[in-house]
Amino acid sequence: MLIDGLSLLALAVVLGAVVYYVFFRDVRLARRMKPLAEILDAGTARLEGGRLTGRYSGKSVRFEYRAQTRGNPAAMRIGVACAASFSFRIHKKAESLQPGERAYLENEKGSPGLQTFYSGDPLWDSELALAADCEASFRRWINRPDVHETLSGIVLRPLTTILLCEEGALCAVYPGASAEAVFQSSFARDALDELAALGETLA
Repeated sequence: MLIDGLSLLALAVVLGAVVYYVFFRDVRLARRMKPLAEILDAGTARLEGGRLTGRYSGKSVRFEYRAQTRGNPAAMRIGVACAASFSFRIHKKAESLQPGERAYLENEKGSPGLQTFYSGDPLWDSELALAADCEASFRRWINRPDVHETLSGIVLRPLTTILLCEEGALCAVYPGASAEAVFQSSFARDALDELAALGETLA
């Protein structure tokens, strides 16, 4: 009975610690997400776990935060609804990434059905990896001068590692230390404006 009692006590302590950790982790995350909720259209913000959804200037948007775990860096994904007819993924090549960013890419499962290819732009092809489910449509889109310039500004700068379009949303992913920048409302607002404007070119 003594062993059983000690085992039950140990189990209770472990369960209590887990509940405490999960509760306060969620409370802390809700507090950190508050500035992001405040930039969304009034009355639309909904926070569930690490996912904040709502509307921004009438568009459906989401912020998805994944906390750091052993072997996986923290990451923040911002998504804005768009009407794209194809899916794609653009990210810096592994040799251009910080270790945390590289670890994120290695652990992230890519969208099925995407084919990789070169753009023909020497800078892009030296720095970026491109994939899409419809190369012809994607090439027409990225070769538009306004789109090409905007994409370069988003993907090649230090903070953005992945730009992808899937399941009706255009998303930017910020892994590692860059995930923390998104919790600043001014940064998040600029990112939403940028993604919303780029998403309009996919309609």
